[in-house]
Amino acid sequence: MTIENQDRPKSEAELDRVLKKAYGYACKSDYPKALELCDWLIQEKSTEIAGYRKRAFVREHMGDIDGAISDLQHVVFNNSKEPADFYGLGLLQLQRGLTAQAVASFTEAIEIGSEAGFDYYTQGALLFRAEAYLKLCDFENAISDCSTLPAGYKTYMGGASGMRSREDILGEANAALKLKGRKPLG
Repeated sequence: MTIENQDRPKSEAELDRVLKKAYGYACKSDYPKALELCDWLIQEKSTEIAGYRKRAFVREHMGDIDGAISDLQHVVFNNSKEPADFYGLGLLQLQRGLTAQAVASFTEAIEIGSEAGFDYYTQGALLFRAEAYLKLCDFENAISDCSTLPAGYKTYMGGASGMRSREDILGEANAALKLKGRKPLG
């Protein structure tokens, strides 16, 4: 595929078509074509951030977690105010074992969403942040995050963790506090 002669997207609809095409290539494991489209978008200032976002997806799909993190870091360091960017970055960081950085990314997703009155990512970010706190042995903050979630809230964590619920994390954090000789919370 050559895209030198292809016109640059001039509208959101045109950009969306290019992004969907890159997505389609990635889903078919045609990574060279998907990356070529993303890189082409990155070359133009008006489509640069969209290109980095989609390239992060492609790289994650390829198993290049470090590359995906790098691309999303570029997005968030360029003044992103999208909770989804920070949420996605936090997921990748947690997957990679960059736990403290994941906490910071989930915190940013929660704060931006709250400021904008958009809480779509809030509950997921709270549960993933609680999981990260648990990994950091910060049991009080893990309990605090879980305590704000509705009973029975759960999500798929990926890897060996599988499905995790608010109650799973609360139970583990309280058991750890008890082992430390401290009174369980929440």
